[in-house]
Amino acid sequence: MAYLSLYRKWRPQTFDEIAGQSHVTQTLKNAISLNRVSHAYLFCGPRGTGKTSTARILAKSLNCEMGPTPTPCNRCESCISINDGTSIDVLELDAASNRGVEETRELLKRIPYSSTQGGKKVYIIDEVHMLTTESFNTLLKTLEEPPNHVIFVLATTEPHRVPQTILSRCQRFDFRRIPISDIEQRLDKVAESESIDIEAAALSLISHHAQGSLRDALGILDQLASYSKQKITSADVISLLGMTDSELLLRFTDMLIESDLASGLLFIDELTEKGLDIRQFIQDLLSHLRNLFLIKSIPNTRLSGVLDEQREKYLEQASRINPQLLMLFINILNDLYSQSKWATDVRLLLEISLFKMVKADHGTSIDSVLNRVERLESIAADLLARLNGTKHLSPQEPARPVTSVPPSLKTTKLASEKDVKHDKASRVKAEKVADEQDITVTKKITSTAAANEIDLGTIERIWPQVLKVLKDKKRSRYAFFEAAKLSRIEDGKLVLSLKESHRAFVEDPENTKLLQSALKAISGLNLAVVFEFSEETASKENTRTIAVTDVPDVKKDLLPADDYIKLVQDTFGAKIVEEISIDEIRYQEDT
Repeated sequence: MAYLSLYRKWRPQTFDEIAGQSHVTQTLKNAISLNRVSHAYLFCGPRGTGKTSTARILAKSLNCEMGPTPTPCNRCESCISINDGTSIDVLELDAASNRGVEETRELLKRIPYSSTQGGKKVYIIDEVHMLTTESFNTLLKTLEEPPNHVIFVLATTEPHRVPQTILSRCQRFDFRRIPISDIEQRLDKVAESESIDIEAAALSLISHHAQGSLRDALGILDQLASYSKQKITSADVISLLGMTDSELLLRFTDMLIESDLASGLLFIDELTEKGLDIRQFIQDLLSHLRNLFLIKSIPNTRLSGVLDEQREKYLEQASRINPQLLMLFINILNDLYSQSKWATDVRLLLEISLFKMVKADHGTSIDSVLNRVERLESIAADLLARLNGTKHLSPQEPARPVTSVPPSLKTTKLASEKDVKHDKASRVKAEKVADEQDITVTKKITSTAAANEIDLGTIERIWPQVLKVLKDKKRSRYAFFEAAKLSRIEDGKLVLSLKESHRAFVEDPENTKLLQSALKAISGLNLAVVFEFSEETASKENTRTIAVTDVPDVKKDLLPADDYIKLVQDTFGAKIVEEISIDEIRYQEDT
């Protein structure tokens, strides 16, 4: 007698034996009991979850000599022929190999003939999504109004590829991945019945590797029974399936935590010499990092595929890694796994990703950025304390939360969510530049402000930061201020030199307030601004002083047409495409 594979030998024979699909089996059992069986069903779900087995059990329930019954006897002639695959009342069609319109027509020719035993003729079409468009069109009319003695059961792993016209004529059942605990229980029962000696840890590894497919799990168990003549261990499972040993995963993760690039490269070379699948290693490493993330967030949670004796090692390693850095590793490896499917050299991609991960904490990690922000907060608070004549917090006093906004960088409330994001970005950029520069710049501003004397050199050093803030807050105004020249400091006021054609722009109070706000954000000072116009036609009285606390309400005038066109061309490199009326142009706030 030929050997029968375990997944065929242990195929479920009743609804109660279907694992992990109670939402499907209970509905079908009730439908049979109440005589509410539909003419067409669509079974969807991953491979190995019981779709075809459920279809066969449904056929037995409808044609059993004791039925229709939700519990077929499996002893009558009808049940035995269906189990053996010899019943003429149950026709199975593999759409993957019989997808043409001719095969479908041949199938439909048999529909008018009634069941031999007065029951139902059940047509099971597996992988129905593989049918051609013409085949679906041929099937459609019969599927919509089949004879009373005919029932269609369509099974597929890709329901999105089935035409909507077919879906709308079927009752749909979605099969779920079978829970790991259910797979372990079934494997344990099969192993005991088949006298297969296997460790509980090995059963756990098989269940996790099967990814919800009981058929795959039984296939692996069958293979292991031939692989090992003695008791099957977890090491046998790892060796047979090409999985990565947990000790290797722990070692490599330690190298990531310690930013040890050299050891990591040697480790990858070791994997290659052992002949391990690099892509499988990436997948196993992702699962390992996921377990670290779970155990760090929920210490008492059950870890996928982790033995109880290894749990302490995972806890210890999780305690040494930052959650943000862990998520960065997962994101990098997830992108790597997606790219590796089409890569010609997966090892090279892994080495590049290793470099990204070990260098991730050198000045760009979340902790590093927060530490820099914390130092900037302290500097800003000290500056304001000196300007206001108040005492700064001592080192022993409680520090403010790192996530608070530095007082010296607070700006006016923005009008939209987009502006809030731009303002936040400008503050982060300003903080980064300020942290890299000599802190004496801030002290110099403070000391000169106390004496009402502002050094032009100091303003020139912070001017690029001011322009960055302006660019992020109001990009349309940035070009005008960029064209301005820092002329001098006169009577404690900053003098900017502009062209005569820019007069209308600077006389807009909102534009002046914008510049003063940017200056205050960077320097912390309320600095008055004076504008002078450098063209020969400008007279001395054209110089105008605009203070922070006294901004005149000047009507928004327009630039002369020629000057406006020239300004746009010079600033943005624009070309004249269509002539429009200059009278329609007004300076407006960005929306």
